[in-house]
Amino acid sequence: MRLALAIGSFVILIVHGVVFYNQFFHKWENYQTAYFDQARSLAKTDSEKAALEGRKARIEQRIVTQFGDTRVDRCATCHIAADDPRFMQHAQPIKTHPYSAELGDVQANGKWERRHKFTDFGCTVCHDGQGRGLKQEYAHGDDEYWTEPMLGYVVQEQWRKEFKPFLKGKEYMQANCAQCHTEENFAGTPLVAKGRKLFFSQNCYGCHRIEGISDGTLGPELTEVGKKFRIDYLWESVVDPTANMATSIMPNFHLKPDDVKALVIFLKSRRGMNFAETGLARYEAVLNLKKPAEGPAPSAPEMTGPALVAKGRELIDQHSCGACHKVLDRDGGIAPDLTYEGAERDAEWIYDHFKDPKSRTADSIMPTFRFPDSDFRAMTAFLVAQKPQLTAAAPADTYKALCQRCHGEKGDGHGPIAWYLDPYPRDLTKAGFINSKTTERLTNSIKKGVSGTNMPPWGGVLKDDQVNSLLQYVFTTFTKEPRKEIKPLQAPDKNPVASAADSIARGEKTFVVRCSGCHGKKADGKGPNSLDILPRPRNLRNTAFVNSVDDHRLFQSIMYGVQGTAMPSWVDYGLTQNDVGDLVNFIRSINVKLPARTLNARGY
Repeated sequence: MRLALAIGSFVILIVHGVVFYNQFFHKWENYQTAYFDQARSLAKTDSEKAALEGRKARIEQRIVTQFGDTRVDRCATCHIAADDPRFMQHAQPIKTHPYSAELGDVQANGKWERRHKFTDFGCTVCHDGQGRGLKQEYAHGDDEYWTEPMLGYVVQEQWRKEFKPFLKGKEYMQANCAQCHTEENFAGTPLVAKGRKLFFSQNCYGCHRIEGISDGTLGPELTEVGKKFRIDYLWESVVDPTANMATSIMPNFHLKPDDVKALVIFLKSRRGMNFAETGLARYEAVLNLKKPAEGPAPSAPEMTGPALVAKGRELIDQHSCGACHKVLDRDGGIAPDLTYEGAERDAEWIYDHFKDPKSRTADSIMPTFRFPDSDFRAMTAFLVAQKPQLTAAAPADTYKALCQRCHGEKGDGHGPIAWYLDPYPRDLTKAGFINSKTTERLTNSIKKGVSGTNMPPWGGVLKDDQVNSLLQYVFTTFTKEPRKEIKPLQAPDKNPVASAADSIARGEKTFVVRCSGCHGKKADGKGPNSLDILPRPRNLRNTAFVNSVDDHRLFQSIMYGVQGTAMPSWVDYGLTQNDVGDLVNFIRSINVKLPARTLNARGY
């Protein structure tokens, strides 16, 4: 009993001793004591000795007010030798802060002079971290809830382990240098410059807006993204876009780690303000961005013929179309192949799609670019001129060249770009669907395409015998099930119910009750059940598609369902032909036919 009490008392004494030591003897005091002892031994002049005379360990604090919010920096409490050039070879934290000619430090008569003096700038304005902290884990921002850990030095425990090796390195501090040094070719921020170029070459600017740089509207605004998010989140968002939002349509560009790092550093530099500008200067800069030019801009002579085509090719490169599409010698691997575009589409379609992609493909994720109209015309002229002939080849080669990108190597619709297409490419292995359609309809789908979707009309590229051979290849290789005689379905060729306000109202009521679970209350194909269905429910506001199909096909699809999909046979659930007629009238009413366009001499 006495032994146990003795051991317990001893343990309590040790714990109290540790607590007492931690309360009254801090590591920073040890660092400062070690520095003073070594500095005194290195002092050579009377002035150096006098500067150290009587100095004691204390909290070193600087208050910086010139750069954004007021900052309180106590970093020099541990990094006491940061501005003492005699400690260049010592270990941290008793080590001289390195000098940098790229950042403006100059050397004269063997001595360095800092451009960024710690008394003016402090430390956290460049390094980030928690300036008030007096313990390493606090000061460096190791706490997972601290939003600004030291750039390139701290990797927090909860960050994804596969990214951690890439998130260290002093080069990340270039993001903070760019808060003042905004010039593109500043020697101290080469990775910011590289990241900016990638932002344009990978076409990020088409989707994202950064004030003063880009006007994209499809993706989140990035003007203050560096202020809101840490580098681990930015890295993850670039290499794994669906990590934080499963339904994200942002492509994975499969960038090399060095390119990802440059892009992350550029994005981290986007903090919505420039420390080098006063509030008034920034306000004036924003006003000037929106200030209209005085008087009409001088008009350049209009290009035609080969000059226009050459200009279009130049713009295709300049606007980085190859970041997504396959075009010329570049393939972004996430959008349709434009190699045969001139043989597939006419000038009007291409021009309209450039100006407003959704006007031709309702669910396209292609951004609407704000290029000058002359750019759209030149790029249209270039693509129209691209009419390479597909050399005679085996059907398997034709499928690989034209179809595999969307429909996939196995014909199951899971091609490399399928994720970015809506509607999803057809699964050619679904015998229920393929064998319920006539050969004529399937042939027309290949030759004429499917309006309002990414299925192009291959009739301008393939001859009739090539189309037939390709279709037979699909039957034998993917569908496999032998084709049978298709029994005719009883459906009217023309809607027997006249389109009128009362019919449309009845059709809308039926639609909300029977159809909205899959097709959505807006009839856009995005109902609550749609995420669990592949192929997705049809977007019934896709005017190009709806106007391309006749009443007979709509009646068939509603009354008898679509085999190989989730669309059921509604006659089995009590809908009459008149009910279907009302539904068709409602669907037609939300897809108003567009007036015919008057084309110019060039066809757009």
